[in-house]
Amino acid sequence: MNARILPAALAIALLLPACKHEQDTEAAAKADTKLDAPDLPEGPYADRDPALAKQLVDAGALLLDVRTPEEFASGHVEGAININHADVPARLDEIRELVGGDVHKPVVVYCKSGRRAGIVKDQLVDAGFDRVTNLGGLNDWPD
Repeated sequence: MNARILPAALAIALLLPACKHEQDTEAAAKADTKLDAPDLPEGPYADRDPALAKQLVDAGALLLDVRTPEEFASGHVEGAININHADVPARLDEIRELVGGDVHKPVVVYCKSGRRAGIVKDQLVDAGFDRVTNLGGLNDWPD
């Protein structure tokens, strides 16, 4: 009797870790698509919505100031990362690193008036980022 049970028990023991690994992989894939906060809307996002932009940043979105370094030095939103709009195509890998490799993480872009931010938003969307909003200009940031 033990001779018949042993092979069956061994087969089950060998299959269980494979099932667990498959479950862990599925859970990790689902977690990768979740936002930082469950109450945030999924993308794509509307533009020029300061309340949405602030909500996203408060929940951990990347805040990207796409003005020149000189403009950035003259004043910017606290916590913003400065990447000149002209440099964005060459720095997409850096932006991916800033969002931890998660192109589903929200990104808020702004400049002086919103024109350059709109260009950058299009570039980010073309690169696979699907939760990007153009705040508009620096003065559009809610206090």
